[in-house]
Amino acid sequence: MVRATIELIPFGDENRKQHIGTIEIANNGSGSGDLGNYDVRLSKFDRPMSTWRRGVIMGFRRIKRGPFDLLLAALDTTVGKRR
Repeated sequence: MVRATIELIPFGDENRKQHIGTIEIANNGSGSGDLGNYDVRLSKFDRPMSTWRRGVIMGFRRIKRGPFDLLLAALDTTVGKRR
């Protein structure tokens, strides 16, 4: 599983940090060596264990694409493309 956490750190003060979002991307085991299928879960605003949105990534070319491509695909499947 890949997990990325987004925190707000006012004025760089770690003691005041606040969770504003988490994304978890988990291989669901149904892909192949070249193509991965993943379950995606998003949470937000001081509730990292509560699910805000879910999605699925199918046929991700894991050999040719990297972790930021996977993150972009996960955001696209859960919140969609935005302007």
